[in-house]
Amino acid sequence: MFFTARPPAALAVILLLAACGHSASPPAASADPRPMSPAVLQPSPNRLVGRVLARDAARGFAFVELAAEPPPGALVDGAELVARTDDLRETARLRVSRYVRGRTLGAEIVSGQPSPGDEVVFRAP
Repeated sequence: MFFTARPPAALAVILLLAACGHSASPPAASADPRPMSPAVLQPSPNRLVGRVLARDAARGFAFVELAAEPPPGALVDGAELVARTDDLRETARLRVSRYVRGRTLGAEIVSGQPSPGDEVVFRAP
């Protein structure tokens, strides 16, 4: 009985020591020794306006469902907006019209073809 209890205990000690050796290793050094520039940490100048609800291709008009807090400059008549997919590929350029009803904004399609669901952003000055 004495000999059957020893191998599992010895095995447990060996595994514990092996695990401790792996977790105590220092973190790997970065491949790029240069410090990050402050420009990398700047917030995006694009502000979320909303998402495209619908498009009237015949009239060159798109309707945008506004986000909870769209930037005030984006709602001014004539403001330039950009419609883009979720992977940030630009699909259209829009120009804001006077049409604002509740949470819906009307915009003239300047170029491209926005699709329902596309994100609409405003480039803040």
